[in-house]
Amino acid sequence: MEISVVGTDETADALADFLLSEGALGLVTEDAAEEPDGIRIRASFCVPPPVIEIVARLARYRDSLKTLGLAGGENRIAVREIPSEDWGRAWKAHFRPLPVGRRLVIAPPWEDKGFPTDRRVVRIDPGMSFGTGHHATTRMCLEALEAFMDEWDSVPGPRVLDVGTGTGILGIAAAVLGAECVVACDIDPEACAAAARNLDENNVRDRIRLLHGGVEVLTGERQFDLVVANLDTTTFCPLVKTLLSLLAPHGRLVVSGILVEEEETLTGAAAASGLRVISGSSDGEWLCVVLLPSRSG
Repeated sequence: MEISVVGTDETADALADFLLSEGALGLVTEDAAEEPDGIRIRASFCVPPPVIEIVARLARYRDSLKTLGLAGGENRIAVREIPSEDWGRAWKAHFRPLPVGRRLVIAPPWEDKGFPTDRRVVRIDPGMSFGTGHHATTRMCLEALEAFMDEWDSVPGPRVLDVGTGTGILGIAAAVLGAECVVACDIDPEACAAAARNLDENNVRDRIRLLHGGVEVLTGERQFDLVVANLDTTTFCPLVKTLLSLLAPHGRLVVSGILVEEEETLTGAAAASGLRVISGSSDGEWLCVVLLPSRSG
């Protein structure tokens, strides 16, 4: 299912972030030919999404931007069904290589131009799943992951858990940066299918175990040195205690997908479960924090 809305230079990013916060699997932006300076944002959702509720919330959010004096927001919101293959073709037209941090570049499989020799290439074909590095939450997770890997000075590399893996981008990045092993899980079968293809594309199938399901499928796993969770607050907070139990005593938990305005909710849930914030970053309205078990001192 696709939901689209027209914004302007002033509102397009905010509308795109709003759609992602509503569960969009991916976005395409393009010029709106029918409106001068208009930018159409097209968002893909799993079928069947709660379309009526999402459209109503989007309309209210669009109108709230107008009250702030931001231009745009007069056009109607459109909804249509799209075949998966049509969405894939749209991504090929808009997905370009993206340098992230100091050591990574995210690129689609069809991009074959040379890349800087000092960067590790992570090739991602998103399919119908979220995670290409272009959204602030994924990008900040990648940067925090890279920082953790830079500090790791033991052999072998760390054990990494990627919760809500989507396209597999975070788990794959961990593998190419030197993780000993990675476990990645997602409740969405489309996401698992996309991640499996990307594991093969990056030749990391032998270092990443991909599981279909939530954290309940991790029973019996050894603890992890790093857990990355690009999840919204509503999804993350009920999982905090379980994620802590999966974390090694001196491990790190990287959480993104959190709105800046929800920081107190996140930190409160973390503190109540035995985690404390040791660092954080923000990009626009999005927040990424790194948590450490309180028992680590």
